[in-house]
Amino acid sequence: MALEEPPESLEGFPEVVLDEGVVLTRIHRGESEPLFFSTSGRGRFDINPEGTLYLAADELGAFVEVFRGRLVPVDEVAVRRLAFVRLRAGVTVADLTSAASRAFGITAAIHASSDYALCQRWASALHRHGFEGILYRLSHDPSAESIGIALFGPPDEALSKLVVAEDEPIGDELVERVRARFGVLVLPVHHR
Repeated sequence: MALEEPPESLEGFPEVVLDEGVVLTRIHRGESEPLFFSTSGRGRFDINPEGTLYLAADELGAFVEVFRGRLVPVDEVAVRRLAFVRLRAGVTVADLTSAASRAFGITAAIHASSDYALCQRWASALHRHGFEGILYRLSHDPSAESIGIALFGPPDEALSKLVVAEDEPIGDELVERVRARFGVLVLPVHHR
C-alpha cells in the first residue's frame, strides 16, 4: 500500500524515548566532522533549514547504509571513519516502526520509498509536531531488522545532546561481520 501524505493532526503518534547514555553509530568521511546535519534534500528525512543527522543503532546498519553496493572498494572504506555517538540527554523520536503508526498513514514504504520528497514532508510534519527525530528501518537491510535514527536540527540544539564517544578507522572485524551477515565484500580495486 502506498504511503499517504501526513495528516493535519499527529496527536497520539507513537513515540520512543532514547535515554541518556544510548550509543548510536555513524560512518563519515575522515576529513569531515562526525556529526553532520544534511539539508541537501538527498537524504530520506532531510528537513530544511534545520537539517537532519543520520545515525544507526549499530555499526552493521551504519555500514550498509553508507556502502550500498555488494562490492565495496577498499579505498572507499579507508577514507571513512566509524563514530560512536552517545546521547547526553534523552530524546523523543517518532516511531515509524510501530504498527500504530499505520493509523496515521504510515506504511513500510516510508523506509524504502524512492519518493524522498514525500518522506521529507513526513519528517517536517513530525518535527513541527515536536519530535526531535525519527526511528525507522534502514532500507539497505533486506531483513528490515537494522534501525536508523534521524535526529533533527537546528544543529546547535541537537549537538548539545550528543557527544562523540569514539571516532576510529573502520576495522577488519566490522568488514568481516558485514560480509558474514549481508554478503557485502570489501575488495581492492586494480587499476590498469
